[in-house]
Amino acid sequence: MSLFSERSGGPDDASSSPDTPSGTSSGSTGGGGSRGAAGRDQEVPFAGAPVSGGGAGAATAAGDRPAPEPGSDAEKVAGLFARAKQYGEAGDTSLAITTYRQLLKIDPRHARARNNLAFLLEQRGNVQAALQELELAIAEEPDNVALLLNRAAVLSAHLKFDAAEQDLRRALRHGESAEILTTLGMVISKGGRAKEALEPLRRAVELAPNSAAAHYYLGEVYNRLDQLPAALASYEQAAQLQPSNWRAFKGVGNVLDRMARPAEAAVAHRKAREAQRK
Repeated sequence: MSLFSERSGGPDDASSSPDTPSGTSSGSTGGGGSRGAAGRDQEVPFAGAPVSGGGAGAATAAGDRPAPEPGSDAEKVAGLFARAKQYGEAGDTSLAITTYRQLLKIDPRHARARNNLAFLLEQRGNVQAALQELELAIAEEPDNVALLLNRAAVLSAHLKFDAAEQDLRRALRHGESAEILTTLGMVISKGGRAKEALEPLRRAVELAPNSAAAHYYLGEVYNRLDQLPAALASYEQAAQLQPSNWRAFKGVGNVLDRMARPAEAAVAHRKAREAQRK
């Protein structure tokens, strides 16, 4: 999930970047769940979008938002939002949650505050409450792609793949992006439909040929489908684009092992270990 900033109206990227695929086991990448909370593996590559509409918390371009009048509710909301973010960044989750809730009593339509509150609640393991906050935020801003992606991240993390897919397809109605398509492919694959995951992942690579994440997850799906030459090519491309991604090198090694090319596999596994140590 992504946190939203009061200054810009856009997200503070609390997740891995779209080109930083993480784990390969349950609770991380590939076959496991995504992670929507800081301090956990972030599988689904979310990078929110600006929030539009929705009360005193509505997002506009930073230079366009008028300064709130002293003593107004808008000023109180802005101050509470800034403090809540500071508490969260300092690791005081309890105080951050309390402050966001104080803000929402003044401005219940503040979608960014609900998003950030959901982030913290999911971090604490209160998944149902997090989903409720995201539901309210999306009710205020039904066309906000970032919110749909964040809810899909939480749903996927907790194995609710069908619901996550619905949110991602809803997000796609607002325009194709490699980020959404990569995430959709991962969710479909985790739901046990690896063959169907090929289409969105191939399209993601077409839209963003320099996305290491798209190539990596396409390699994961090819590997599951035993299409080893294609898997090898995708993993190798991911490793070339992102040399710090040790899992891409591990994927190369695993596929080479399956192809009975042990000497080359050993080199790839060594590169994976070296990248992991960096």
